Amino acid sequence: MGIKTPGRRRTRTRSPHHQAFQRDLTSSTLTLLTIGGIMGSGLFMASGLAIRHAGPIVLAMYALGALVMVFEIRALAEMSVATPHPGSFLVYTRQVLGPGWTFVAGWIFWFSSVLTMSSEVTAAALLSRLWYPGVPLWLWSLGYSALIIAVNFVSVRGFGAIEGVMAGIKTLAVLAFVAFGLLMLFHVLPARHAVPPLAALGSGTGGWLPTGWHGAAPAMILVLFSFAGTGVIGMAAAETKKVQTTIPQSVRATVVLVTVMFLGSIFVILNLVPWTAESGSVSPFILALRQSPVPYVSTIMNLVLLFAVLSTMNAALYSNVRVLYSLAQQGEAPKLLGQLNPKGLPTRAIWTSAALLALTIVLAYVLPKKAYSYLVTATGFQAMFIWLMVLLTERFYRPYLQEHHPDKLTYKLWGYPFTNYFVMAVVLAAMALSPFAQGELVGAIVGVGGIAAALIVWFVVRSRLPSQQRT
Repeated sequence: MGIKTPGRRRTRTRSPHHQAFQRDLTSSTLTLLTIGGIMGSGLFMASGLAIRHAGPIVLAMYALGALVMVFEIRALAEMSVATPHPGSFLVYTRQVLGPGWTFVAGWIFWFSSVLTMSSEVTAAALLSRLWYPGVPLWLWSLGYSALIIAVNFVSVRGFGAIEGVMAGIKTLAVLAFVAFGLLMLFHVLPARHAVPPLAALGSGTGGWLPTGWHGAAPAMILVLFSFAGTGVIGMAAAETKKVQTTIPQSVRATVVLVTVMFLGSIFVILNLVPWTAESGSVSPFILALRQSPVPYVSTIMNLVLLFAVLSTMNAALYSNVRVLYSLAQQGEAPKLLGQLNPKGLPTRAIWTSAALLALTIVLAYVLPKKAYSYLVTATGFQAMFIWLMVLLTERFYRPYLQEHHPDKLTYKLWGYPFTNYFVMAVVLAAMALSPFAQGELVGAIVGVGGIAAALIVWFVVRSRLPSQQRT
């Protein structure tokens, strides 16, 4: 699995254009699809766990997370603009790092997407239980899984429209939440418990760092998980109109909206809800809106959050299926998974990925109180491994493009290669510290186990591959 010299030897791949895919995604649709992939239960549910672990300092941690996300998504966009392909960064990884890295990263990406779908559908079930607490968690998970699978069987244009509506609803809702919360903080709107603006950030509850660095630092994996989901940009490149302009426009809009919404939301939550009151069973957004005497506002927000996490689950399944399709195209998954139906949809890959959701339903049945906590840590661990691979791939793909296709290098990551090293350092530190967060050890073990399993499988199957696919 050594790193290959860029340009010295290239593995043959299929055409990067894949005309069988429909190029129907516009800049606005891609922006909403990407936001849909990012803004899910990581913000709406896991942020409560992060706040509980870290206290008010979590606001600075989210600011760091936003900066890291900006660099990662620009690295991915640089490669996607130059070579749009449904396999996203995995195609570039194969060219510059070799098939071993591609195999491991590809299957980890797939496994990470499965875990993302699992954490999102579990979050959706938890939100639904606020209305109907008597309905079992696994039954909600089953129903929502069937719904999202059905959505992914419509055409790309129809899928983009559905996801656009879902992502648009949650974007407007979060912006409204920030505005509503600020009006309560500055006493323009009434609140059940009057809170002077900024007073909660460091008063009476231990200051900015009440749990110490040993309590706050391990929660960084939960913060970074909130920003995961950027891979949609790469996966959708082959189905996007005018890639050279559409992807940069989408990245700019995504970065601005996500940063404003995330930091604004955390700021409002910290000022309206004591950090000690947060948990992983009730959304911090709901806890914050319960401070308002306006009737039904928290109920309405709960409905919006339900749409939000289902939107992220939808985007995760979209990405998951495209990477499985790409692995099949490269001969690293069964060939039948690389086939498209007459509508240009990889239906067999959809069914395969959907089948794994059954494990989530089992987990929700066996461990209804701990399922989400375990899933979110494992998902964050795997998602951060993918970020590492994206930055490592871009570090070596940039020189390849400069040597062989300089005309395609029209959109670049700022500060290369130092930003690559910065992101990788933050991610590695978050992964190393995550097992020390209270209650997160099981999830971290699952995350490490997934990576180890992919490595073991590679060394088992590599001897069966043609020689040109092993080097």
